[in-house]
Amino acid sequence: MQAPSKDTDRYFEDIEAGETFTVESARTITEADVVNFAGLSGDFHPLHVSTTRAAESDFGERIAHGNLVFSVAEALVADMNPRSFSYGYDSVRFVTPVGIGTTLTVHREVVETEEYNDALGRVVYEYEVTDDDGTTLLVCQHITLVERRDAES
Repeated sequence: MQAPSKDTDRYFEDIEAGETFTVESARTITEADVVNFAGLSGDFHPLHVSTTRAAESDFGERIAHGNLVFSVAEALVADMNPRSFSYGYDSVRFVTPVGIGTTLTVHREVVETEEYNDALGRVVYEYEVTDDDGTTLLVCQHITLVERRDAES
């Protein structure tokens, strides 16, 4: 089941298990992203910042931090529905290393919906982040809480 072309401004009652959605925007990981993330996080592992060490590794090139890939992927989805907010993540897996110059696309599927309380519903999305070749780079479950229509009054 395909979700509406824009996954925006939807109440909990409008979201159904089985919906799939591919985010229209994509984002390429740049060298600046990796350098800035290293500085921000303090993670200067040689696989991220040393061309020489990374070239000698099994990867053959510098790779992006897994948490950088996760952050960029989430940012591509973050403003999709102003009626929802993040409640957390489960089962985050960095499936394939991401080299500089890799373009990320996010696909998601609603895998679970349930009432949370009188004001909110709980929606669980399965995310799959892929590159231009369709290779899976990252998977996770994103748990969100979404406003219920009846709670607005």
